[in-house]
Amino acid sequence: MPSQDFLSSANTKESKVLPSSIVNNTLSEGYQNQQLVQSNNLELNIHTAQEILYKFFIDSVKLYTPAAVFQEFKNLFIALILPVNSEVIQAVHTIVLVKDELEYKNLFKRCCYILLNNWMSQKQHQLSLELVQVLAKEQSSQPPLDNPLRILKVWLINFVQSKDYEEIKLFVSKYDVAQTHWTSRYTPFLLATQYADPSNSEEQRQAARILSQQIKEQYKFELAMYTSRCQSPAFKHIIYHNPTLLGDEALNLIKMILVSRGALSYPRLANIFITQSQNINYKQFKESLLQYLFYLSEKTVLVKIIQGKLTHRLNLISPENDGETFNKNLLLRTSNYLIKYLTIQNSGKPSAIFRIFASQGNPLNLGILLLKLVLISPHSRLHLEVCLARLIQYYEDEKQDDCQWFINFLEICQISLTIYGENVHYNLVSMSNTQQISQENSDINNCRIFSQQKISKKSKKSIKDGEES
Repeated sequence: MPSQDFLSSANTKESKVLPSSIVNNTLSEGYQNQQLVQSNNLELNIHTAQEILYKFFIDSVKLYTPAAVFQEFKNLFIALILPVNSEVIQAVHTIVLVKDELEYKNLFKRCCYILLNNWMSQKQHQLSLELVQVLAKEQSSQPPLDNPLRILKVWLINFVQSKDYEEIKLFVSKYDVAQTHWTSRYTPFLLATQYADPSNSEEQRQAARILSQQIKEQYKFELAMYTSRCQSPAFKHIIYHNPTLLGDEALNLIKMILVSRGALSYPRLANIFITQSQNINYKQFKESLLQYLFYLSEKTVLVKIIQGKLTHRLNLISPENDGETFNKNLLLRTSNYLIKYLTIQNSGKPSAIFRIFASQGNPLNLGILLLKLVLISPHSRLHLEVCLARLIQYYEDEKQDDCQWFINFLEICQISLTIYGENVHYNLVSMSNTQQISQENSDINNCRIFSQQKISKKSKKSIKDGEES
């Protein structure tokens, strides 16, 4: 939207949010503006000013239509037209007088997410796309020279050139059907960096968490439908959407992940390991952890190199706690440390051990190691997603064909984390004897994948109570 002069009441667009009795006050007289700014008894601190504006938009989304609130947002932040609300006017002028661009950035970003949360709940996705488009136009705009709120436009232009704007674009990208960049497939991982960051506003963290979960649920549903029906004779004439980028290899990959190691599936192996780790000290736990991570692994040159490096690294982790009894805090700390060691450096570049895996061209081995860590430490999943997001950010400028190994690795992580999610249970069943198969007798070509919804303990109790009544 073109910039409008704050002092020109003739160009003021009528507010669709506020009652007409308090609409057309744009402080058209310079004297009024000066008196308001200099009035000591109305002066606010910056945080009080921010809270007034937050409340203004929170109240607006509850009372008015999404389109009307969006217009008010554009009036205030884009056209620099203030509603005739004495608190809001004073709050805006306080922000101008304090001249703190960082606080303005925090204010503007949180107001954006107040609107985005509301639009998401009301499925007004087009407005989310329009917000990004409106902000994009500000990159080429010029701050008005004769407007007392000129600095707000300067800060807005800077915001649109910042990482914070890119995060908003990421949030909205799910609703952009024209989105074709390969990184868009991994939006849930990228959103993890937003809701895991305590410095972000609650609105931004909540919006990122909800959207991430929605995308994961959709992927989970599509994967379950694809795996259970694409090999079923009853559906042989129907082509089901494959949500992965692995083509027909996706089925073989899932079977390889599901096939039991000996008599143990990955979750069962993880449970046994945690049970056996009780009442031992931390040094003993680290020794047992290596055995768990490489249980029944083929003793290839790569595996021996990785095992040696992890052995050395584990000896360096918190040696001062070696005599301490193993506990959940040490489990989380160790799992998070190893996840980071296997993926990313502090500099944001892939770790040395990640590059070793990449050079060998087999992403499955690394994916299984990370899966095993998440299975013994479920709270480490968020940390893994953040590490994966940082890897995606490192490779995002590469063409898809130039980083195919990395994309295959992400597909493996996405599939394995979905398979061992909370509410879907996958089984690999041999069609010759209808028994769940193990590694020793695995003929995966003669197996089918079955998935079913898990029933939580709470749901089971509700069903039982219903039957008894």
